[in-house]
Amino acid sequence: MVACFEKCLTETDIVSRFALPISWLRVLPPIEQASHEVNFQVTDGFDFFWEFCCSIRRVGRYRKPVLQSEGWLKFVNYKGLKVGDKIVLDTDDFRGAKFRIRALKLNKECDQWLDV
Repeated sequence: MVACFEKCLTETDIVSRFALPISWLRVLPPIEQASHEVNFQVTDGFDFFWEFCCSIRRVGRYRKPVLQSEGWLKFVNYKGLKVGDKIVLDTDDFRGAKFRIRALKLNKECDQWLDV
């Protein structure tokens, strides 16, 4: 299954957590029944490995998946991401990690999104 998700970052994404669409629960490694989270690795646009933890709400019908702050904020800070920058998350079995994340910033001089 090939899945792709693209999002411009919000203030919440920069300071707290990164919300994923619920459809990504079918793509991510399964969350065990006794748990509410799963760890997984991704590669970025420069083939660096990152570890994220995706969690879902423990109660309620809507199991909103989010990348928890610890690994996510390390990524945000390392990349120097700001509100309005873009994240592209997709599947990538080729490089050994199942997922790839790209951080993009808009180069206003040439009006193109560039990997950072």
